[in-house]
Amino acid sequence: MNSDLGWLRLQRRDEDGPVEIREATEELSVVGMWGPQARTVLEGVTDDDVSEAGFPFMHARNLRIEGFDVFAQRVTYVGELGWEFYVEPRIAVQLWDRLMRAGEAVGIRPGGYRALDSLRMEKGYRYYGTDLTLMDNPLEAGLGFCVRFDKVSFHGREALMAAKAVGITRRLRTLLVAEREYVTIYGGEAVYADGSIVGRLRSCAYGFTVERNIAYSYLPVELGPGARVEVDVFGRRVPAEVHRDAVLKREQLVSHDAKPVAS
Repeated sequence: MNSDLGWLRLQRRDEDGPVEIREATEELSVVGMWGPQARTVLEGVTDDDVSEAGFPFMHARNLRIEGFDVFAQRVTYVGELGWEFYVEPRIAVQLWDRLMRAGEAVGIRPGGYRALDSLRMEKGYRYYGTDLTLMDNPLEAGLGFCVRFDKVSFHGREALMAAKAVGITRRLRTLLVAEREYVTIYGGEAVYADGSIVGRLRSCAYGFTVERNIAYSYLPVELGPGARVEVDVFGRRVPAEVHRDAVLKREQLVSHDAKPVAS
C-alpha cells in the first residue's frame, strides 16, 4: 500500500489542479468468495443480476446484499469464479454471516490467506512485491500479454520497448520442489543448475490440490519447462522441476462438486 501511495503522489502534477490523495485502507473491509458455486451463493442473497452477462469478469459495481450496500468486483486470485466485496468495517461481520449461511447448502468453507496463496500459485498468478518488484519487468514475469504496446504513452514504455527489442535473458518460472515430500521453504533459497547459482526463490507455497511444493524463481530463459534444477533447503540440495506457469489446466482446477471458499 505504501508503494502505491508513494507512486500516486509522485505522479501528481500542478496542472491537474487540486487533487487529494490519502490513505483509506482502514475505511473498508473486504470479503472474498470464490469457487464453482460462488454465483449460486450470491444469487441467494441478492436480487441484482450477477449472471455471466449481467456481471462479467473484471467488472465492478454496487450490489444490495440482504439490506447492505456492497461494492463488488468480479475478480479472482485463485483461478475460480468469484467476487470481492468491499464494505464498511462495521458491517463486515454481518456480510460474512449472510454469505456463510447462504452457502451452507453447497458446503461453503472459510479459508485463510495461506489457502489463497497456495491456490494462486497453482494457477500461476504473481504477487506484486515478491514476484514483481521495481527491479523486474512484465516481460520477464511472463506478463507481456498484459501490456498494450500499441498504446501511445505509458510510464516505462520506452524502457520496455527496448527490452522487448533486445530480448529477455531471464524468466519467472514455476518450480515443483521435491517429489511427494513436504519441504520447508520460505523464499530466498538459492536455485542451482549445473552446480552454479542461477536464481533465488521468490514466492513459495504448498499446493494442496497437486500435493507438491511450489515456488517461483527468475531463471535464465534457457531453463524452460522440463528443465531440472536444485534448491538449497537448509544446506540440502533438493531436486526441482521447472514447470509451466500454471500447475493445473483449467478443466482440472474446476470440479463440479468443489466447494466455494470465503476469505
